[in-house]
Amino acid sequence: MKYRNSVSNATLPYILGGILALLCACTQKGNPAPLHPHFTLSMNQLLDLIQNTPRETGVKIKDNPQQFLELLDGILHSDRELVLLVDKRHPLPKEYEPKDLVSLDSYEIRTSRPALLLRKKAAQALSQMAKEAKKEGIELLVSSAYRSFQYQSTVYKRVVQELGQEVADRESAKPGHSQHQLGTAVDFGSISDSFTGTPMERWLRTRAWEFGFSLSYPEGKEAETGYRHESWHYRFLGKDATQLEREFFFGNQQRMLEFLHIHWETLQKVHRFSSSSH
Repeated sequence: MKYRNSVSNATLPYILGGILALLCACTQKGNPAPLHPHFTLSMNQLLDLIQNTPRETGVKIKDNPQQFLELLDGILHSDRELVLLVDKRHPLPKEYEPKDLVSLDSYEIRTSRPALLLRKKAAQALSQMAKEAKKEGIELLVSSAYRSFQYQSTVYKRVVQELGQEVADRESAKPGHSQHQLGTAVDFGSISDSFTGTPMERWLRTRAWEFGFSLSYPEGKEAETGYRHESWHYRFLGKDATQLEREFFFGNQQRMLEFLHIHWETLQKVHRFSSSSH
């Protein structure tokens, strides 16, 4: 009897392993297991979703699907307007104005003039970033923040008068097409090419993403963004979004926002916790 029990105990793990393997194989064939507890997506469904993304992005997602979905989960739980696509082809309504604008005067942030406004989440993140930069000997200077449709109209007309239509359209957004109207975009420093290479610019270039801020118009991406390089223009997207951009879209904000714009409704449908409030 002792001999029989020892044989049973020794073979039991192999028997159980075989049963689990069989069950797993059946699940994959009939009803593929979701990749993430907050999504109903299988690997094949995810691959279908990303089939039109740039090759390097598709490869990175395929190699790290759980991390990709984990970051998407955070974005889908957040405010949709933080990652809203606003560019030359996707305008905001003339009457659009964020409801939670706050003055940067209430925060420990150096500004070029009083009463600059940002959405509250962006202002709080900016304040944290400014404090961290100051610890490292860098004092951030905010020179522009929220702009209304009407204010952007004035800015655009002035730039056209100064530079002409063709050059202006590479440097200034038409009213309704500016990220500044979202209340989450910030221009730092001199708002000119002289900002590039300064200690402030270098610090932002390497650290801003950690606080949820992303460079909107990187060098060499004008064909995609529609605007020339602006080393001073950052947009608050939230930490999950900036990490998603950094890890899977290789620092290309435009590509990430286009992906989210195209697939947002599909992602909500396969996300277990999405609601109309997003």
